[in-house]
Amino acid sequence: MAATHAHHQAATDPFAYLVSVERRGRALGGQMPLQDELRGAWKGVLFHLRGQPLLAPMDQVAEIVTPPPCTRIPGVRPWALGMANMRGNLLPLMDLQGFLFGENQTFDPRRRRVLVMNHRGVHAGLLVESVVGMKHFWREEWMDQPPPVEPPLRPHVIGAYRRGEEYLPVFSLHALVDDETFMNISA
Repeated sequence: MAATHAHHQAATDPFAYLVSVERRGRALGGQMPLQDELRGAWKGVLFHLRGQPLLAPMDQVAEIVTPPPCTRIPGVRPWALGMANMRGNLLPLMDLQGFLFGENQTFDPRRRRVLVMNHRGVHAGLLVESVVGMKHFWREEWMDQPPPVEPPLRPHVIGAYRRGEEYLPVFSLHALVDDETFMNISA
């Protein structure tokens, strides 16, 4: 009977039918906690730097973009690539590899991406080798002890997520902003 009524309602007033479906869905949703919330899901952006896979916490990445053209600024360190115009806003672009390892990136420019961050008033774009995509982990897969990483990465790696053979260091963009040497771009 209810199915017949719903079918009749859909035929006579499709909008009212969609509203009723949404209401039923919300009512059910309020009764069933999401598995993600129960187990504690964590999301990160998987990117590469010098071939090293790293995770950036999703809540630290405002957006991911293809590197925009930028204008060099005289008197800054080589890893401070310049200023880019992002939809009418100025975005400082930094070569993350150049900052950490002292040598700017030279690999395939078509794969490069920019992780845009905004932390404590610092709005900047970080050039990385490539972005693979988003990864989901459960909080129980968190490891305080990250896998071995190159020394320049260590101050910014805050732990790791491990699932089977996958053991990925978490790179904190916020820790980068808190680093005085990152904030001092004058040459």
